[in-house]
Amino acid sequence: MKTSVEAAADERGTVSEQQRGGLRARVENTVRGAIFDGIYPAGQKLVERELCELTGASRSILREALVSLEVSGLIERESNRGYSVAQLSARQVYEIFELRASLETLAAELFAERASEAEMGELKSLLEDLEACVASGDLTQVRLVKERYYELLFSGCRNREIRHALENIIDRVHYLRGRLMSDPERRQKSLDEMRRLTAALIDRDRMEARAASIAHLRAARDTVLEGMARKPELALQD
Repeated sequence: MKTSVEAAADERGTVSEQQRGGLRARVENTVRGAIFDGIYPAGQKLVERELCELTGASRSILREALVSLEVSGLIERESNRGYSVAQLSARQVYEIFELRASLETLAAELFAERASEAEMGELKSLLEDLEACVASGDLTQVRLVKERYYELLFSGCRNREIRHALENIIDRVHYLRGRLMSDPERRQKSLDEMRRLTAALIDRDRMEARAASIAHLRAARDTVLEGMARKPELALQD
């Protein structure tokens, strides 16, 4: 199946680079979201025909999008076997959370000092949105609201290099976050941790913001690792 843009381009015999880039980004985001939401769990083989039906894209556009997702570490390719959703080892999970602990806690400290009052108001609003999504059990919206929360944290801390430093792992961070939010008990605990963090940020308490961020990340890390220990078939060996 082809998009209307691709079909029209076929009639003209060309697709502009701008159109192709837009199509590729849309397909990439659709596949990425399906992985984050657990439609394609760790280790599952990705079938091109199914992904073309899901995204409405041609195989050439889809393959370009898959290459980008491979670069981000979200999927992996085996010779002659195509792509599958990446399986993270316990070591990789630990290292991802180590990096997050060093950068996200710094972002929280700087946000407490540098964010505007308007950004503080937006942060409070996002926490309220998160509470509503957790209460409704809408996991996709939980993930999307948390993504917006952290994007606000990164922009409001006034240090663009923090976000740049996380770029290489950000897809895997979102993937792990989606995996955590599938557990109702963890969702509630995570919400309580986010309330503590948000209160510290709004109070502009730098040290409490740091402590709350570290506590949140450690709890998330331990939950992921405990889950991997219970289901070793879902993770690679170190």
